[in-house]
Amino acid sequence: MDQGKNAFISWKFKQHFTLKKEGERNISVQCNLCLPATNLLSASKDSTSNLKKHLKGKHSSVLHRAEMASDDGGEGSAMPTPPPLKQATLSSTSAITQSKVNSLVLEFIIADVQPFSLVENASFREMIAGISGGRTHEAITETLQDVQTVCTTADQWTAHHMSFMGITCHWIEPETLDRKSAALPCERIRGRHTYDVIAAKVSQIHAEFQIQGKVSATVTDNGSNFVKAFNEYGGCEMDDEMDSTDDVQFADVSAVLQEEQEEEELNFFLPPHHRCAAHTLNLIATTDLDKAASQGVSRKLYRSAMSKCAAIWNKAHRSSGAADAIEEIAQMRCLVPSVTRWSSEYHAIEKLMSLTESQLNGTCDQLKLAKLHPQETMFLKEYTAILKPLAYSINLLQGEKNCYFGYIVPTILSLKAKLAEKLTQVQFSAHILSAVIKAIDTRFGQELASHEARMAASTIPKFRLWWLADEERGAMKTAMVQESRLLHKEPSEDAGTTGNAAVGGDPEDDENFFTFETTQMTSSSAEEEVQRYLRDPDKSLASLKMYPMIRDLFLKYNTTLPSSAPVERLFSKGGLIFTPHRNKMTDKHFEQALLLRYNRLYWSVDM
Repeated sequence: MDQGKNAFISWKFKQHFTLKKEGERNISVQCNLCLPATNLLSASKDSTSNLKKHLKGKHSSVLHRAEMASDDGGEGSAMPTPPPLKQATLSSTSAITQSKVNSLVLEFIIADVQPFSLVENASFREMIAGISGGRTHEAITETLQDVQTVCTTADQWTAHHMSFMGITCHWIEPETLDRKSAALPCERIRGRHTYDVIAAKVSQIHAEFQIQGKVSATVTDNGSNFVKAFNEYGGCEMDDEMDSTDDVQFADVSAVLQEEQEEEELNFFLPPHHRCAAHTLNLIATTDLDKAASQGVSRKLYRSAMSKCAAIWNKAHRSSGAADAIEEIAQMRCLVPSVTRWSSEYHAIEKLMSLTESQLNGTCDQLKLAKLHPQETMFLKEYTAILKPLAYSINLLQGEKNCYFGYIVPTILSLKAKLAEKLTQVQFSAHILSAVIKAIDTRFGQELASHEARMAASTIPKFRLWWLADEERGAMKTAMVQESRLLHKEPSEDAGTTGNAAVGGDPEDDENFFTFETTQMTSSSAEEEVQRYLRDPDKSLASLKMYPMIRDLFLKYNTTLPSSAPVERLFSKGGLIFTPHRNKMTDKHFEQALLLRYNRLYWSVDM
């Protein structure tokens, strides 16, 4: 045996290879670590560098351990034969978080130069879900178990000829008063989107996350199918059925059973329903305002001015050259409004009216469009000035983190007051302002008179009772005291010494049956706490920590959001995922990708 072969035999890693073939100058070996067996490896008799490269590239951990053993035992120390290879297993007691899984997957892709598309393969996603346990759904469900009251928002979204139902869930942490949010599902809906289909889907999702009895209200837009679903199944018609007399009435049992089989709606029940306040204001701006402007004395001025603005927007949207020309002349990018959002149209007009007359005329000349007449410009400037409070109100009520149900009444009252102030200051738009104010009274009449909405506003330190007329504050203060007593089971002043029957004990035992306990008055009664709260000038939400009864009222009435904007933001994220190039994703794959992006907060929940 020559020197080359002796070099292989004396090599300290020889136990990992089996000699298969020997040539004049080269040898061929089989790697014992490669499973399944790979092709034969070729190496020179004079050098084993090729084999070492194979170990370094494919079995680096074995090479590292061998070199460490060599350092401890000297250059000639032999590495012990490794034990038989075993399949790696995951300990069921180990803590695996989503962030850890993400890091491992990223390291795997980078280290082994894997294609990024690998993570979209169904088999790969199933493997990761199996390892990590798919905890997002379970983590949110567990979190909601400890929450007393939640609010949900719901809406439908259509993309690439497919429709989805999305629902988000929101609650307030009692200690920190921070708003928390999570997306529940974004499921595909097939067929017609009738009110009964919507009702069944909302009820099913609430049940899946075990929040049926915790939902203070579900907020949706003014879509007729959503409104009818909650009118039919939200318990609104139960009062008529409860007003029955005490007379015994007999019914045909077979007819009742047949009716129950035909009416599947009896199998589910929906929570109270609130219409999105921001969407209602948007309807006023797009429907009532447009109708008034199109019928009044300035209808021709309104139509011509709006059509010329639309011509500029269309040019900028369809031609990059036109957009560049506008940017060069006006030193700004032209804002193209959304057809479904009046606020975006308002801001687009406001941006055009911020240009000087020469800039505006130069833009029209460059785009070869009709110029705005001076009266049209005056009308549009007045339009943006008088409707600025409306645009601000819509934007305010779309908030999520720092916006509450109690914002609705003060916002609407302030909006009406600011619009009324401008009635005497306008030249072209008095009839438009009057129509908007009338529409607000019509569309928000129920909310303005709602005890729930008024109580929600009163328990927000920013408002307290300052939004109310002086003659109404006394009644509202009394209502707050009564609500606090009911919530904390404090006896009212006219309760005398009457106590509450104690619960527990054997009812057959007279001592237990006739045992009463009297609730002791707290050192700070409900009336005293309400008085101190109303005198406190601190407008921060943190001040509620000093008033535990008011804080509980705040949690009860302000968990509900004033708008359904959060679920629309969920769909906006869906649009970034469900692109034309990725519209072949399965429904489940799309939902998982969307919820993982929206619910990042819950990735770190330990297994």
